[in-house]
Amino acid sequence: MTLGIVLGCLFGGALVLLALAIWPPRPSLAQNLARWERDRSRQARAAEQSMEDQLSERLGRRLVTGFARRGFTFDKLRANLELLERPLEHHLLRKCVFALIGLLLPSALTTLVFTATGSIPSFTIPAVFGVMAATVLFIVPDLTIAQEAEERRADLRRALAVFFNQVHMSMSGGRGVPEALQSTSRIFSGWSFELLRNTIDKARYSGETAWSALTDLGERTAVRDLTELGGALTLVAEDGSKVKETLAARAETLRRRQLAEEQGAAAKADQSMQIAQVVLAVAFFVFIGFPALYAVLAV
Repeated sequence: MTLGIVLGCLFGGALVLLALAIWPPRPSLAQNLARWERDRSRQARAAEQSMEDQLSERLGRRLVTGFARRGFTFDKLRANLELLERPLEHHLLRKCVFALIGLLLPSALTTLVFTATGSIPSFTIPAVFGVMAATVLFIVPDLTIAQEAEERRADLRRALAVFFNQVHMSMSGGRGVPEALQSTSRIFSGWSFELLRNTIDKARYSGETAWSALTDLGERTAVRDLTELGGALTLVAEDGSKVKETLAARAETLRRRQLAEEQGAAAKADQSMQIAQVVLAVAFFVFIGFPALYAVLAV
């Protein structure tokens, strides 16, 4: 009796599944559209940002807010990161993670060593080394960022000298300031010229003047040459001839400054080589004369 009931239930379930396979239920158009919209938005979010990126961005934003409440604005660091196109939130999170690792690593190593030897650890010295390591690891990322940003600023200044000289030549051919800036920005390649091109295009699309956009870029990236040039162009924007003269003078000033910097770097390298040669000469004479001096003093 029981076996018959079980077999009947199984047979009935099989018939239901067969019927559903042959005649599947058709959801409404609204249900299909809602499911498609959910899938599309989910795929878009997954493509834009992973879960780890979301978590790091959230933690970094909290760090930035916390430091800002305590009066730390990181103006110089913001300018360096803006030039390197890196977010401040990720950089601060990286600094804090490095500092935490440096703080805990000496104590963890001390605990492992003393546990292996069966002794009772003393955390005074590891704590001091941990604070020192945390301080160093908290500062080192900023120094690395500053060095990379200075290299980029030097590249950008070299690009500006070429760029504005070409703009001056284009204006001498009869073009206006906006047309000359836009056409010149599309001639050259490289990250610096691409940055200038994007800034000029963004200003054109937003209805802002190109020199105002360049001034804003100079303020955000702490490139004084861009800020000064943008201010000068703002003052003489009504007179095309003065704009050409300003661009030519600024390009010449940039070239002279770069030449002076290169000459100073070459003189510094030459002086370093001379000091190294003197040290090698002194070491050679000491190496040659030491055996004779030792023989005389040993008698």
